[in-house]
Amino acid sequence: MTEEKKDKEDKEEENDVFPFIEGERIDLVAGNSKWANLFCNWINNPKVRHYSRNIWPQTLEDVKKRFEHSPDRHIRDVASFTIYHKQEKRPIGIVGLDNINWVSRNANLFALIGEPEHWGKGIAGEACALVIKYGFTELNLHKIHAGIFSPNSRSLRAAEKLGFEKETIIKEAIYIDGKYHDNHRFSLLKRDWQKSNE
Repeated sequence: MTEEKKDKEDKEEENDVFPFIEGERIDLVAGNSKWANLFCNWINNPKVRHYSRNIWPQTLEDVKKRFEHSPDRHIRDVASFTIYHKQEKRPIGIVGLDNINWVSRNANLFALIGEPEHWGKGIAGEACALVIKYGFTELNLHKIHAGIFSPNSRSLRAAEKLGFEKETIIKEAIYIDGKYHDNHRFSLLKRDWQKSNE
């Protein structure tokens, strides 16, 4: 591929990216079906899926269905974003809220950095902070919760940095690498988030 052709493709890629939430190093953008191959790679990559517990393989067709509109879903219960690296001009993960309960006004926070070279650089923390702000200021959520399994020490530290408080530990709730591990349940209330961001 010539340098000129690559530059043209990069420009076209940029024109297809519409930031919904802007961050410092990353933007959060709506998922795009043209990235289905990339998402499929992340979900099936043994290294990436290790702590996200994707235990069943997913085909490209499975992943593409995520981008299809479902007419029987009248109420959204998921707000999912692609993490787009500004400098590298490419998607590197996904983040969002799922299991949104519009009556009790709570949701579960999730994040996956699909490119291992970006692990441990605070990208997931930045992405989660943007989603938390969105959840409390735009969706008017009352509480955001998250579950992290005990071997995932990096995510356990990140939850505390984001202001989450540990509510409980569910003993031996998940099976990883031939052993049972604990599920640490965290939560963050809107009023506590507001106080820490005054």
